[in-house]
Amino acid sequence: MTFKQIIKSNKGTSLVLVAALTVVIVALTVALRVAAGVIMASANQQLNQDQAYELATSLGDSLEEKILNPSGADMTGLELVDNTKLVDMSGFDGMPEASVIAMVSKDIEGRFVLTVTSNVGKASYIWKATYKGSKNEGYKKINL
Repeated sequence: MTFKQIIKSNKGTSLVLVAALTVVIVALTVALRVAAGVIMASANQQLNQDQAYELATSLGDSLEEKILNPSGADMTGLELVDNTKLVDMSGFDGMPEASVIAMVSKDIEGRFVLTVTSNVGKASYIWKATYKGSKNEGYKKINL
């Protein structure tokens, strides 16, 4: 049988159809794999953002409690001093790429600003609070 006879008799049609379906199935499989990768990357970024938020707010709330409500027999609390690093931690269980820093600074009006910055992966979150007063008189939070 010659090539012209094969083409005219449509004997290769089923082979071409199977080849075309195979190409479509492979293309859909690749597209599904890429879409799943994008979704997983997005979920991981959201997890990092959530962890950075939790880390900063948890430390910020704990430090604020210690600043505003001194405890213990001698009523010891945190003393806020300009340009002081209160906390600098990194490498937590389950979050090896995480770090958190708590800094105290003064604004132009002489109020103390507590800034807690956390980083998890490429995500970061900044928690801030402003206080006035002194350790002896007690600190009061300023709502800006």
